Amino acid sequence: MSAQSATSLSGRRFEEDHLLDAALRIFHAEGYTSAQIADIAQQAGTTKPTLYARLGNKEQIYLRVVQREAEAFRKSVADAYKKGDRLPLPALAEVGMEPLFRFAAERAEGFGLLFRGDKTGDRTAALRREVVADVTEQLTALIKRRQDVFGPDFGPQVSLLAAACVGVARQVCEHAIDSGTDLGVAQHLAARFVENAFRNLHSAA
Repeated sequence: MSAQSATSLSGRRFEEDHLLDAALRIFHAEGYTSAQIADIAQQAGTTKPTLYARLGNKEQIYLRVVQREAEAFRKSVADAYKKGDRLPLPALAEVGMEPLFRFAAERAEGFGLLFRGDKTGDRTAALRREVVADVTEQLTALIKRRQDVFGPDFGPQVSLLAAACVGVARQVCEHAIDSGTDLGVAQHLAARFVENAFRNLHSAA
């Protein structure tokens, strides 16, 4: 049996991601405290002993789920920001907002656990801070690369601007989810807000 598979009740083999997907669904639906290993095993079509053997106890499984989502989000950000430094400002603003909104649309359960904690308590605050700090750092680097090409030089304010952009993206995205607003519409609005802010700063520089 490979290191990436587990045996179900019917003898089928499952990739580790299948087990983590099942855990993600249960943690998102029930919250950490209410979620049970038996529920995760049933969702995955496997057994509790197999789940313990493959992924560990409930806390270990939860952290592995959230860490996986964090890595997926970080990769999405890195891939998007590679192409942003020579884009015109409107397109750059869209690139800056896009990874978070796409993550929320495509991995809603992962977004919920990673950025919003769970229904019964936030067990991922430290990891969330790391992810937000990493994204802010990546966006800071992108803004610096772009200002080297187009100007103006925002000096030490660059990291503050990046943090403001990340904050806008999170706040607008979460409000859109709570209010049932289309995430594509919300992303575009956030991008235009950031674009206008940069234009105003550019004019004042």
